Amino acid sequence: MRIHCSFSLLLIALTVSVYPQATEGKKPNAATRVSVSVAENDETRGKLAELFYAPTAALAAGQQRFFEQQSTGTRVKFETRRQNGHLYYLFENEEDSSFAIPGRGNYVIKRELESGRFVQIKVFFRSDPGCFVRLFPRGHRTSMDVYLFGIEVARGVLLSVDFIALLTEPFAKVINLSKATVQWQRLLYRRVGPLDELAFTHVENIRRRLPRLSDRDDGAMDADRRYVFIESGDPQGGSGGLNCSGFAKWISDGFYYGLTGRYLAIEPLKEKHLDHRGNRWSLRFEDERDPYFGLDWSRNLAMSLWQAQGYVTLSPEAFDVRHVEYLVYREDVGFPVENLELLMFLEAAANPGHFYIGSLNREYGSEPVLRQHFHMVVLFPYFTPSGSLRVAVFDRTREATLEGTIDRYSGSYIHLVRLPIGDSFQPPMPED
Repeated sequence: MRIHCSFSLLLIALTVSVYPQATEGKKPNAATRVSVSVAENDETRGKLAELFYAPTAALAAGQQRFFEQQSTGTRVKFETRRQNGHLYYLFENEEDSSFAIPGRGNYVIKRELESGRFVQIKVFFRSDPGCFVRLFPRGHRTSMDVYLFGIEVARGVLLSVDFIALLTEPFAKVINLSKATVQWQRLLYRRVGPLDELAFTHVENIRRRLPRLSDRDDGAMDADRRYVFIESGDPQGGSGGLNCSGFAKWISDGFYYGLTGRYLAIEPLKEKHLDHRGNRWSLRFEDERDPYFGLDWSRNLAMSLWQAQGYVTLSPEAFDVRHVEYLVYREDVGFPVENLELLMFLEAAANPGHFYIGSLNREYGSEPVLRQHFHMVVLFPYFTPSGSLRVAVFDRTREATLEGTIDRYSGSYIHLVRLPIGDSFQPPMPED
């Protein structure tokens, strides 16, 4: 029995990426701007340096004061907190007229209440709770760990400066001292470019059309814009709808039509690439369980769209996302879904102007236990004008959050294929 992301199954449960040849025409143009700076608050920390050495008992928790960083004009909020036997000094830069602890350039200095000794400095280098460094005293030097979207990307980097000195130094000094070891150009990447604007435009177009789409198991629209069942090709009858496979096709159709003036046929998208995935155990269950349907379908969509761009496809694996720094790709499985935010950041930085179809998979069933590609999502990563990463996630015929997607499919893996965004998006609609 084939599984086309039915709800029953759901309920039981960079360095630069290696570019396929097809991506060479999709590079940022001269209008793209890249910034690697971090908002500083060293002036404020310097003004309050005497508080760092005051007895911890003399420092009341909950005090708040506001300062202005003269060199940048940025407002900085200072506050103290006590928690679990520690005293915290918080320096929060104003961003978008508000203050938040996980903000770009924000410092959190930690001391033991009893001994008064310094434990660590935590600095957020992006406005994301998973992007930070931890600085620790180590003799007359400082040790640093670096995290990018929750993934440790550097550990025990030694800085040739005393920890105490970094209490009042700008973060730029930390960057300078570690630039031979840490790839700050990548970690601090903040592009503003036309391909991000194009991605956002298409995301808005998709959002406007979602209310006109309905959900239906095994449902898709064929090349003639008729609602049919994927497995049989028969008309759906009644109120037609799309499942996750059909919805991924619907989005791909929107770009495919702009290139060819027609929509994709369903049968070629069902082609199985037995020489490129699976094993002798799964081969016996191709008809009964169709364990690699989502992988084949997503790869076929990618090949179809790239071929419409005029590129020769030599392999169904040509457009897989495989080579990503800090992460290890598993053949025909992909990456842990918990790494999805990091994946999208690195892809958006390396490959602007693309969207992604993710085939979610996990071990499933018994006698035997097989890896099942059970569901698909569509992702559009892009950078905002302020340089922050955004990822629009479409799950079946609904929009989901990235955080919600990671939580919902926790423990699963996601296999990604990269598809080109075109200038035109004209998907088939029920009323057409």
